[in-house]
Amino acid sequence: MDEEQGQGLAEMLDKNLDEWLAAREEKPYTEGWKEDNWEEEMQQHPFFMKKVPEVGEPLPPMLEALQQLKYDPNENTTEDLAVSYKDDGNFNFKLKKYRFAIANYTEGLNQKCGNKDIDASLHLNRAAANFHLSNYRSSLNDSLLAAKLKPDYFKAIFRATECCLKLKRYSDGLQWCDYGLKLDSNSEALVKIHTELIQGQKKQVRDKRKAEANEKKEQMAINNLVSAFALRKIKTGIKGKSDGQNISFDLSSIEPCHPAAHGKRVHLVNDSLVWPVLFLYPEFGETDFIQEFHEDSSFSEHLQLMFDEHPPWDMKKKYTAHNIHMYYENTESGKLYPVELHKPLKEILSQETFVLKAGTPGFICLVEGVFQKDFLDKYQ
Repeated sequence: MDEEQGQGLAEMLDKNLDEWLAAREEKPYTEGWKEDNWEEEMQQHPFFMKKVPEVGEPLPPMLEALQQLKYDPNENTTEDLAVSYKDDGNFNFKLKKYRFAIANYTEGLNQKCGNKDIDASLHLNRAAANFHLSNYRSSLNDSLLAAKLKPDYFKAIFRATECCLKLKRYSDGLQWCDYGLKLDSNSEALVKIHTELIQGQKKQVRDKRKAEANEKKEQMAINNLVSAFALRKIKTGIKGKSDGQNISFDLSSIEPCHPAAHGKRVHLVNDSLVWPVLFLYPEFGETDFIQEFHEDSSFSEHLQLMFDEHPPWDMKKKYTAHNIHMYYENTESGKLYPVELHKPLKEILSQETFVLKAGTPGFICLVEGVFQKDFLDKYQ
């Protein structure tokens, strides 16, 4: 095509364009920013946004397009993607959105970019986020993975010692401290943690010795109690095992169940048993509780003190120390047995028909009358 022909083609195209534009219907442009919504439209532009959309909110079209471009594996290398996720994680970390940050760092590690520096940084950053969430075990694991990738990564070693301190893994923490001090002997923060780890280790040893001493003391108490029960032929209904020296017997099994008796377990005082004892008044649905009933004391002695004044629930003043009749129930036979009030508690508990339940001897108190007759008839 020569110059003259080219000129003619250009003029023809211009003419055709003018005719096409003239033929089009004139319509106002409606897709641009309007005076009443330009601020709202500007907020949709990534460069002018003042607030990042919350999770679940629809993204503005331009932001969505940029995001897709940023994370498109066809447009980015695995290193680029790992760094992008790391940057997002750092952004969420600064906002104290640690769970979101962990998700970002995890996505970065999932890229498997092969760059040890990037992966070590992602592991350490995730360790920091987990540390802030008190996930110390996960934080320690990430710190060690970062240190494995970069053996001279002081920050990873330091984080590992912090986690060991929180997890009370003092021996491991001291080993990492020693390693960290080889990398930076002037780190005051690491020296401080080293001191705290040593103190924690010493306390752990003391606590262990104390626990062992308490265990021995508890075992001695068990042996003494079981021996006292056996000597008095008291039936607890609990079977213990012996290894020749110690008896396997859970003291919680004779811990009183009644709220008033809680923590008032039977114990020995100068080789004598002191019991928590429960008095039941079924006629009124009332109870009395004696925290320390010496086994050599009789019921009549205690009743004299208990009924020195009439209880408020006994409106007719029927219950006195002299006319109360006491019984205990044998749950195995389902029978009631009378108590001789002048006898000491030790003799009552040693009777063949008495079986101790829940570590608290319980006795039913009645007075002569219709209620007593009806109540006793139930056990006939």
